[in-house]
Amino acid sequence: MSFLINNLLLFLLTVAAFYCAKYVNLKMGKHVLLQPLLISVIFVICTLFLFDIPYVHYLNSNLIFQWLLGPAVVALAIPLYQNINIIRHWLGGILFTIVSATIIGLLLTWGLANMFGVQADTLVALMTKSATTPIALSINEIVNGNKALAATVVMFTGLLGAMIGPPLLKRMGFHDHRVMGIALGLTSHAIGTHRALEISPICGAFSALAMTLTGALLAILLPMLNTLF
Repeated sequence: MSFLINNLLLFLLTVAAFYCAKYVNLKMGKHVLLQPLLISVIFVICTLFLFDIPYVHYLNSNLIFQWLLGPAVVALAIPLYQNINIIRHWLGGILFTIVSATIIGLLLTWGLANMFGVQADTLVALMTKSATTPIALSINEIVNGNKALAATVVMFTGLLGAMIGPPLLKRMGFHDHRVMGIALGLTSHAIGTHRALEISPICGAFSALAMTLTGALLAILLPMLNTLF
């Protein structure tokens, strides 16, 4: 009974942390640096450290959220369907942008990793930074990457893109929600797509498409590269 209660409390900790973080974000006028996910992660880390709770215990109490990541990503097909006519006109440019940006990103990551002499499993984890979490973890499992590091890098990439992406794009003169959506989905996956949906349905639809295609492309390329090299 004590084991069940402890697991339930850790599960409720995650839920409470996120909703408290959303409340803080709303009260602060949805400040770009106060992303709910970032605040909730910091709160959970502090709580685990304060009460000396092993991370493995916390993770096992929240496996349902890991399972829900897959259906959540699939649900992003809804804004795609709602805006399919607009997306169809941009499909050629979107495909070219995603393929070229993904390949350039992989080459830059590989080059920097070799420059600093990182290990092979770390290199794989870094290369999956632009894939959403379920895809990144699956890739790292297939090609023997560092799954823990991959999850951390993916979350950091998504948070960073969601926080500074929209204001940076506007400052650079990109105000078109379609362009912003592609950029957020390509670089910041699900977290960026959530931010894009807050901007507009069009932005969210283009972000969801970019995120999906980027993840699929990485899932194809990285196992192939691992086999070849």
